[in-house]
Amino acid sequence: MTPEVVTPSDSPRPATAAPTTASPSPAGSPGGAAPASELPPPGSGPAADPLIQQALDRASRPDLPPADEQHLVTAGRDAWLAETVRYTQVRIQAATARRTPDRNGAVVRLVWAGADPAGTYLDGRTATLHYIRNGEGSWTRT
Repeated sequence: MTPEVVTPSDSPRPATAAPTTASPSPAGSPGGAAPASELPPPGSGPAADPLIQQALDRASRPDLPPADEQHLVTAGRDAWLAETVRYTQVRIQAATARRTPDRNGAVVRLVWAGADPAGTYLDGRTATLHYIRNGEGSWTRT
């Protein structure tokens, strides 16, 4: 996987930084999704996605400028869909973008659904993508 540089005014483009893998973030962990009692039951389908988005939004307060947040969520969705190309029936159920604790980067947290290459369909899967801001005001996935 090649990291990408994304800017609010253009589409992702390859970067020269070393690739890393996205690491899942378990639900209920710091910065993760809300407790299971607040979430719809597994298998609820796309109709439950707004509830999952609300729970993810409640898990942490927005701390990025709205344009950056929206841009990073879009970039994170696109990157994750590219990473799960071997999966089927993939959909992003919810996504947020928040600053990292050191304030030099951002974390995009996703909740997604899909069937893995073996055919096991699950919803409520989680993924975390990390970005850093570079000097040009754009974001690079790390």
